[in-house]
Amino acid sequence: MNSPITDAGVAGLPIREGRAELLEEIMSLAPVETTEPAPVGRHRRVLPVLAAAAAVLAVVGGVAWLGLQRDPQATAPVPLADGPGAGPGELAVLTAPGWSVTYVTDDPKSGGELDYEHATDDSTLEIMWRPAKLYDAYVVDRNDIGTPVDVDLLGKRSLMWAYGKRDHTVIRPVEGRFSLEVRGSGMDETAFRAVLAQLELVGHDRLQQHLPDEAILDDERAAAIDEALTGIPLPSTLSRADILSTGLTHYEVVADVTAAVTCAWIDWFESARSDHRAAAVEQAQQALATAHDWPALDDIADEGGWSDAIWQYADIVVAGAPTARDQELLDGRFDGIGCPGGGSAGGPAIDGVPAP
Repeated sequence: MNSPITDAGVAGLPIREGRAELLEEIMSLAPVETTEPAPVGRHRRVLPVLAAAAAVLAVVGGVAWLGLQRDPQATAPVPLADGPGAGPGELAVLTAPGWSVTYVTDDPKSGGELDYEHATDDSTLEIMWRPAKLYDAYVVDRNDIGTPVDVDLLGKRSLMWAYGKRDHTVIRPVEGRFSLEVRGSGMDETAFRAVLAQLELVGHDRLQQHLPDEAILDDERAAAIDEALTGIPLPSTLSRADILSTGLTHYEVVADVTAAVTCAWIDWFESARSDHRAAAVEQAQQALATAHDWPALDDIADEGGWSDAIWQYADIVVAGAPTARDQELLDGRFDGIGCPGGGSAGGPAIDGVPAP
């Protein structure tokens, strides 16, 4: 009999590096319009295991895809001190009125994304920054769409491709640590070029100034971590100083915090079992038996699958005698919930493009 598919089971698959690329594919497909052919989708060969897990990844791996919703009556982003155009920094923001932020993620190593929607039509803009080493791979991949044309983007000669008449993307050469890609949908080329002219280069600090009120900024994150830790027991091997997060949403911070604690207790449990230390095994079981009562997980339980995944890992430890399948899930925790100290050595490439 086949084992049932669970959130933790899918989370344990070694597919961490493929998640962002798959979700980019799922989230970026433009709607079909009756007045013209559907735009060309992003050219990807999705690995079978990723395709099978796509629906669950939207919740288990969805930490980075939780949008920040603003008041629909909002008319403009937070104004910046300087005017539009090239300036110091390696990230970019939109300074035009009438646009609001719908999604943001920012990681100092892997890059990030800032998405906008227009208040009066279906236009959307995605600004993505990726590590400099991925620039060539993404240009090669986008060349599958067709022949690019030159366009100025923030003072650099850049390459633009057309997915369709109302869907374009442009990649800017490397600036500092990152390369920018900007995609505009729901607008023709003339309108897209006009929006590009209203982008501004910024650094990390000024990006933070541009975010909606719901965002958790750098100077607020320590307090957010402390709040997420309420009611959660820590093992002696994990201190508060060890628990870090770069999350910009409550969901992301809770995921980072509960992953750190759960991973530490699983490590404790596995080490104690290996050394036949019954008292230490029981200590880990007692700690993770409280997981269903952690306030932070209850807070986000209706927003995605993260809470269910953590609870499934905790339940395996509490049961005390993992089946072969349960042990496979525990062994897959490095990729499944991002536990440190293991995991696959690099994720799969899709059409030769490493996951961002």
